[in-house]
Amino acid sequence: MKLAGKTVLVTGGSRGIGRACVEAFAEQGANVIINYVNDELAASQLAEAAKKSGVKALTIKADISKQDQVDAMFAAIQKDFPEIDVLINNAGIFNEHDSPDNIDAIEKIIETNLFGSIRITNGARKLMKQGKIVFISSIHGKLGNGSPNSIGYAASKAAQNSYMKNLAKALAPDILVNSIAPGRTVTPMWGKMDDDYKAKMAKDQLINRWIEPSEIADAAVFLAKNDAVCGEILVVDGGMSLKVLG
Repeated sequence: MKLAGKTVLVTGGSRGIGRACVEAFAEQGANVIINYVNDELAASQLAEAAKKSGVKALTIKADISKQDQVDAMFAAIQKDFPEIDVLINNAGIFNEHDSPDNIDAIEKIIETNLFGSIRITNGARKLMKQGKIVFISSIHGKLGNGSPNSIGYAASKAAQNSYMKNLAKALAPDILVNSIAPGRTVTPMWGKMDDDYKAKMAKDQLINRWIEPSEIADAAVFLAKNDAVCGEILVVDGGMSLKVLG
């Protein structure tokens, strides 16, 4: 797929990996729809920057865990973009209170990370004839990965991976569905980190550094362009699964 002139929807597009994806697709000449839930200013500034690349850019506020907001978002999208060519399912949450005993936290995580991405996917599919769907998963989604304090997060990503693979069977060859499983990537989800903590966490990856959001965005562009990859989980974890998790 050539991306110039195509329309790409990125959920959670105002910051982190989502922001990097918006920038990368705009550089490819694709029109971008930026979904956000909190940071309107960042989304607006990103849209203006994208327009300087000569593409169309639209920002829409919607919480993907709320079906009514998702419905309203797609109604708004159709006014400007009758078709979507690429969906980047990036929006997701991590809860610092995630634990085996905190059912409320686990429910909130799964409601957003799994069911939210399903809501978005179902809405986008109505506007897609052919194209690509890419889920931003996590290396924690691999069976057995994660920890007790990320038990809900890991479960949500594992379930998302399974959903992706079965959706790929249903939609191919017209729509190709894949996932990206990042390792430790510098995003706002990690909150504020001091230098010692950041360096310690970087050592868990064979590349001995954190992954940049732009490197995950490059993988998303690759999957959007490629017409032969289907139902796969592209691991971009800096060797973390070999060093720590393997």
